[in-house]
Amino acid sequence: MIGRKILQYEIVEKLGAGGMGEIYKAHDSRLNRFVAIKVLSRGDAADPQRRQRFIQEAQAASSLNHPNIITIHDIIFNEQGEFMVMEFVAGKTLNQLIPPTGLGISDTLRYAVQIADALEAAHAAGIVHRDLKPANVMVTDAGLVKILDFGLAKLSGASSAASLTDATQTLHATLTVEGSILGTVSYMSPEQAEGKKVGPRSDIFSFGLVLYEMVAGRKAFAADSAISTLTAILRDEARPIADMVAGVPPELEHAIQLCLRKDPNQRWQYMRDVHRELSALKQRLESGALAAAPLAATSAAKRSSAIPLAILAVAVIAAAAGAGWWWMNRPKPQPVPTPPPISAAPVQPPAPTLPAPSAKTSVPPVSKPAPAPAAPAKTVKVADGTPFSITLAADVPADVEPGATVRFTATRGVEVGDTVVIAKGAVITGEIVDAGKKKFLRGAKPTYRLVEAAAADGSRLKVRAVPARRTDGSPVRNFSLPGHSTAKNLAADAGSEYLAYCDGDQTVRTK
Repeated sequence: MIGRKILQYEIVEKLGAGGMGEIYKAHDSRLNRFVAIKVLSRGDAADPQRRQRFIQEAQAASSLNHPNIITIHDIIFNEQGEFMVMEFVAGKTLNQLIPPTGLGISDTLRYAVQIADALEAAHAAGIVHRDLKPANVMVTDAGLVKILDFGLAKLSGASSAASLTDATQTLHATLTVEGSILGTVSYMSPEQAEGKKVGPRSDIFSFGLVLYEMVAGRKAFAADSAISTLTAILRDEARPIADMVAGVPPELEHAIQLCLRKDPNQRWQYMRDVHRELSALKQRLESGALAAAPLAATSAAKRSSAIPLAILAVAVIAAAAGAGWWWMNRPKPQPVPTPPPISAAPVQPPAPTLPAPSAKTSVPPVSKPAPAPAAPAKTVKVADGTPFSITLAADVPADVEPGATVRFTATRGVEVGDTVVIAKGAVITGEIVDAGKKKFLRGAKPTYRLVEAAAADGSRLKVRAVPARRTDGSPVRNFSLPGHSTAKNLAADAGSEYLAYCDGDQTVRTK
């Protein structure tokens, strides 16, 4: 292919191979620029399903005008073959960039925020990628991320599944047939692995696997064979990142854990929520507010907490001994004489007046049917860290005082399975913790904590404003949002969206 000309494009270099053909660098003589050209192999061009997938890749990617998604310029069908002309991106894929020790928190968040932004745009357009993996994420020398290869997006029609031969093989099959498999084994969601229909939350699971690998430097699920890898995805939990990498902020690890929940209903529900959370973490990291304490600090904290407990135990024993000595040596109280009882004549209650007998025949009372037993209540467990979107109910003034109540409403209903546990519009209560003007630098926002949310059964669910409980015991968050601005006299505008998290495993009783 090198030196060959396809219309105005001259092939100059082979770049690699994609899911459905080889990719070359070419020079566009009309616009004097370099492009990338994917060449559909002759064998795939003869397969109607592969050819349709090739067209769908071009249609899916070209419908998304986003800086972090590869741009498709053209698709060519002629006697020479079938070609897709796309933007040329100079850089490396994530699987080439990730070292065995991981990328580090700064680069991980830098790339993850861009990937999440791109997937949010794709999902908003009704497109699910279905094959997100490090090999499909290109990073330029300037740090710009480009998502590649939408060849498995928006599939329809029938095709046969490929055989399972290794843990990173891409398996092709239709999404509309129950029991078929689609995607790359090591980056599949559980519902993909079971051949079920998949949606945006499947991309969220795959994104969590990519995020896990960027932090840990290794795959979350990897085994000797594809079958073993699929089994691990369905059955096992990923090894905690904190066991492998020191200094990972608990908020980041918890965000990854929420991506990797087996049950799609327990994951992040929308990519925009993931994007917002990671953007906030990145902003806090860059401002120096995001703590990344090493794992040793956790052990030290446990040791230091044990010392006060020992001191407390000694104090309790000493206090008990002192109380016992006092009881044995206390002065004996003198008996108090008991006054003689006061005798009084018993008071006879007046005799009851009985009604005169009636000449009418008494009629026995009519027995009423017993009420039907109420339907048994259904108990639903709401898992710790379950995220949901909330909307600020009223403006928060910039000079708000600590202790002031702040109210939000649930932006959407929160469901566990098919049961609504927090209804849309339910009230979420919080309070101002610190006033920004008094304790922070100029321009800082006041911080708030969340207290409770009104559950569907009328009870109150404990909620918090951060994804994980922090080691310093301060589950607070400020009102800043990336790219969000307010009037100078306001800390936050009514209608601003934030995230809330259920605080601990709790139950809701519904009919």
